[in-house]
Amino acid sequence: MRRKLMIKTVSMAAAFLVVNVFFAGCSERTVDYSMEDVTENTERGNGKRGLEQFADASAWEDEWTAVNTKGNTVTLQVKADVILPDAKKVSVVEVKESEMDAAFKQRVAKSVFGGGSIYYYDTDHLPKEELIKRREEAQMIYDEYAKDKTIEDPQILESMEWTLESIKHYDELLENARETYMPAEDFEVNEYLGERGGELYELSFVDAEGNEETAGWKMFSLERKDFSQYVERSDNEFGIVNVKSIPCHPYQGYNIINNQCKLSEEEAREMADRFVEEMGADYSVYAYSVPLVWGATYEAAQEAGKGDGYVFYYDAGIDDVSFVMPGIANNYQNYYEKKKETEPERYSMEARMAVYVNADGILYMNAQSPIEFTGVSEDVELLALDDIRGIIKEAVTDHFGDFRFIYTSRDWLVTFNEMELIYFRVRDKENEGHYSYVPTWRLGDVSEYGNTKNIRNAVLINAIDGSVIDFYDEV
Repeated sequence: MRRKLMIKTVSMAAAFLVVNVFFAGCSERTVDYSMEDVTENTERGNGKRGLEQFADASAWEDEWTAVNTKGNTVTLQVKADVILPDAKKVSVVEVKESEMDAAFKQRVAKSVFGGGSIYYYDTDHLPKEELIKRREEAQMIYDEYAKDKTIEDPQILESMEWTLESIKHYDELLENARETYMPAEDFEVNEYLGERGGELYELSFVDAEGNEETAGWKMFSLERKDFSQYVERSDNEFGIVNVKSIPCHPYQGYNIINNQCKLSEEEAREMADRFVEEMGADYSVYAYSVPLVWGATYEAAQEAGKGDGYVFYYDAGIDDVSFVMPGIANNYQNYYEKKKETEPERYSMEARMAVYVNADGILYMNAQSPIEFTGVSEDVELLALDDIRGIIKEAVTDHFGDFRFIYTSRDWLVTFNEMELIYFRVRDKENEGHYSYVPTWRLGDVSEYGNTKNIRNAVLINAIDGSVIDFYDEV
């Protein structure tokens, strides 16, 4: 939940929740926000105080002009509601990207499967029966493509070649394949099989570190072994289920009549909460849920018009305040239109976990960009709001081009409708993979679509010391 403070009224806005930070700790502190030393910006007004100083803040209405890099005069127009986190205090949280090493995989696997047996589930360790099944599916896909002798699409031809190589690899493995699954002795591979509540689950890890196209994207997922049975094979062109479910909102173009799950949302939520608690991670905050709609394709899900289950989302955050809900890099329109090719992409800011639940229990879990807390500076003091407004106005006027605003030559107008205090991630320039989530004032032109924000023309100011945060240097 958050507070939206307007000119004449104070109203409570809808809830945003959740924390999903893996294996939190409180060491290796790299940034000091004790405020023993403050920047010259604090001399603008009455100095620093906590979050409570903004309780009666009014909306910001202002208008001024600046000159762009081509010498044209642009009008800056602010009619911005002030939005605060629903918390009593704010902190600075230092984190590091989780390393997908053997220790991390073992820790996750033992949290997920408890004291039960854990087996290798990567291709090279599969038993004979599983290899035969996968080979048959690969052959089916290849034969279906091979029927068309006129294929010229390079991507399809490359896929066919890769599928053929897979078939040959399966044949080689079948020569010495075991009859049973092999117990995991180390955790160097990325796929494992284990048991939870009498059901078999697949645990997988993806680490794209060093891959420029994915910007070091990391994730891990848990999937019930019979998960694909929930989708009719006829929904898929070749009968091979790759996309197993489509979570969606009723107002995102899908005609969902009702949710036919035998569990109420509250009952399903309790199951999801128990699951994340059993994993031994810090998941004390809940974000939101969407209905679980089944179909191997979006078209099949739309045609079904009904749900059977729920998807619950959990985000990295602190004190019931999500780091993700205010927006990730992809929610900033300037990220697409103004980011230069020479500027590297950092790992995704979407440190989020999704848990799929229906009457059959936990079906699937996906955790993106796992991070670990390395230090927390609690209840930090913040600059007065008038100081921040002055800093924004001065920075935008004096360094207009640095913000890469999106506007047209027809109106020469940049508008702002929202000023929100969020946690924004800034990187540690001396330690790659280390970041601090810092209380940040974000002025921008913001629209919301369901649980997603679309953010244009963001101005980001460190709420503690008044420094301008370079969006393009951080994402």
